[in-house]
Amino acid sequence: MQASTSIKIQRTGHLVSRVCEEMASSRAQAVATLLLRVLALLLLIASLIIIAVNKVYTPFLKVEDPPNFTFRDVYAYRYVLSVAVIGCAYTLLVLPFAAIHVAQGKRIGRSGATTFIIFTDVLFSVLIATGAAAGLGLTVEFQRSQPHDGSDADNFYNLVDTSCGLMLAATVCMVIIVMISVNSLT
Repeated sequence: MQASTSIKIQRTGHLVSRVCEEMASSRAQAVATLLLRVLALLLLIASLIIIAVNKVYTPFLKVEDPPNFTFRDVYAYRYVLSVAVIGCAYTLLVLPFAAIHVAQGKRIGRSGATTFIIFTDVLFSVLIATGAAAGLGLTVEFQRSQPHDGSDADNFYNLVDTSCGLMLAATVCMVIIVMISVNSLT
């Protein structure tokens, strides 16, 4: 009788330790996801600020000519800015869900909602990557065709590179979030 009781206690002890490990693992994944979402948001905001305030002051011949060259003058840079804004909006939208998951220890909705959030994370990470790639590709072409003389144009293109690099870092954060989320489903 005592042998069977001790076996039951051992089994119960193993079960409790396994449940505690899964809960700790789930909480750690939720905290990591929240921190990565905050980091992605900060990277996207920094990218947005850099691309929005970046401009080249050029000499103008007539009073009617605009003296500045900004992101508005190139469609690819407009796309970079648009993607950064959309990425910020999406991250702000899903950030409360991650915070609730950390605070309450449970996800919002069922597995269908989790699958939908994973799908949208993948979609927006690809969107952000395409924005960064468009900006980097065009900037590299501009830099190859112009001499590097330390002018305002060089500074402009370097800041666009920085902005796109921050967007790529945000994409990496979102890809890690997707990997953590998919791992928690299994």
